[in-house]
Amino acid sequence: MIKKIGIVGTGDIAKQFATQLDKNKYEIVSMFNHRETSLIPFAKENGVINYTTDYTEFLGNKELECVYIGTPNQTHYAYAKQALEAGKHVLCEKVMVLSGEQAKELFELAKSKNLVLLEAVTLFYMPMYHEVKKLIAAGELGKISNASVIFGSCKEYDPTNRFFSKELGGGALFDIGTYALSAAVYLLGTELNFVTSDVELAPTGVDEKSITLLKTSEGIQASVMISFRGKMPKQVVLTGDNGFLKIDDFPRAEEGTIFYNDGQTKVINLGNGRDVFTYEMDLLNDYAAGKIEGIDTREVTEHVISLMDEMRASWGIN
Repeated sequence: MIKKIGIVGTGDIAKQFATQLDKNKYEIVSMFNHRETSLIPFAKENGVINYTTDYTEFLGNKELECVYIGTPNQTHYAYAKQALEAGKHVLCEKVMVLSGEQAKELFELAKSKNLVLLEAVTLFYMPMYHEVKKLIAAGELGKISNASVIFGSCKEYDPTNRFFSKELGGGALFDIGTYALSAAVYLLGTELNFVTSDVELAPTGVDEKSITLLKTSEGIQASVMISFRGKMPKQVVLTGDNGFLKIDDFPRAEEGTIFYNDGQTKVINLGNGRDVFTYEMDLLNDYAAGKIEGIDTREVTEHVISLMDEMRASWGIN
């Protein structure tokens, strides 16, 4: 079992990982950040004695089995590649990389070294989504017709902030869009193809809000609406000819409700949002042991990032 983890980064998500991971199952053995001023207090707060500002030294720790990457988007590719080359499993925060070419390269590298590379899109790991996926496959909703995914937040415009900076991998797509697209592809499958997309850009050139249409060859449609300039519910609605499924507050949702055509309802309530980082490591261990049930989340990640490529190309963004 892969137990010993090193954390890359000292931001909010890295702090959540460090404090919420089940320490009875997993151990944080080392930490890395290029700024010592944030690294030292972070390591001390979490009782980690091995920490360094040298990434090569960090990866050289013989105890280290898995690297958790919680740094800004534009750094993920380089950190993940070097970790895989050093023989470490990798759990990387979303968005894993900024292009389909990079995703393909890293997944092939991981496979060649018999390592697991996973993207930490929380909905992939929450038990409620696993159960919903099984119910859909079993025909609980009947023949699936379409899905609607909406996710919006109102960010104060600041061209120096990572959310609006091209150089820092900003834009709504690389932040909340990852979750929205992943929800559609996870629930409907990698047969979802890009049809069209409309975007409004921020003055810095990153995407500020967009509406995208996806479709399978069998005619199942999905609309994905995201925004940095308006608060919207984090909501998934999936419709079939027997009824519809509604999930609120995704991606870390614990509950979903099926509304049947005859007026009855079924509530699916599973998991605990605070345990998501433990769920992530649990699935990484399953994959390392060759236990893959249902859809392979690595295929979802690669497909979602390829859809992002198509969306950005349609927007005229390189």
